[in-house]
Amino acid sequence: MSKMIGAFLLLVSVFTLGVFMHQRNASRKVVLTEISWDDKRPRLIAQDSVNKLLTLVLSDSASAFKSGLNLRNIEQMLNHNAWVEDAQSFVYIDGSVGVHLTTKEPVVRVEGKESFYLDANGNPFPLSDHQSVMVPLFYGNPTADQRSLLVDAVQQTNQDFFMSKHIVAYEWLADGLALEPRIHDYQIIVGSTENLDEKIKNYKVFYAKMQDSAVLKTYKKVNLSFHGQVVCSK
Repeated sequence: MSKMIGAFLLLVSVFTLGVFMHQRNASRKVVLTEISWDDKRPRLIAQDSVNKLLTLVLSDSASAFKSGLNLRNIEQMLNHNAWVEDAQSFVYIDGSVGVHLTTKEPVVRVEGKESFYLDANGNPFPLSDHQSVMVPLFYGNPTADQRSLLVDAVQQTNQDFFMSKHIVAYEWLADGLALEPRIHDYQIIVGSTENLDEKIKNYKVFYAKMQDSAVLKTYKKVNLSFHGQVVCSK
């Protein structure tokens, strides 16, 4: 009988200790210990700004202690930031919180009535005071449809090593999309963005033949919009 009583008291003691440790762990104040970044993306938002956002959400009474911590709330708050593409949060056993951030990646910078970046989906997001990213420029005010076409054109152009170094800006003209080379004064008119890869090949063949010619400096337009042809005008 005494053994049964002893076993029962031991079980009660273990249960009571477990409840106490759980309550103590749950009431432990949450501390931010780590912010990590995707190194392949530009750091468009300062770490101090992230710290302030996290301090704000963690200062809430429902999130200040581990028992009330909602990681999804933290992630949603960070994902609403204009420069954040994805936020992942996690909590350590000691109650501290870590966050991994992937920022948006600019594809082109628009300079028109407003200045902003476009991402790979053609979605605009603001310039950053923390870091400037070297991407091609677009002059004008593209419509939503033009943004998508523009981003596709920039990405196709950037896939070609020569063209990625050769082209610095884009513009939509009455003739269609125009490209601006780095070291020449003429515009490259591609017109429609359809068959852009073929137009780029035609331009590279043309440029390889003409790059050392003095005549090249007299051109104002190099038009690639005609099928299989390069038409130049002074």
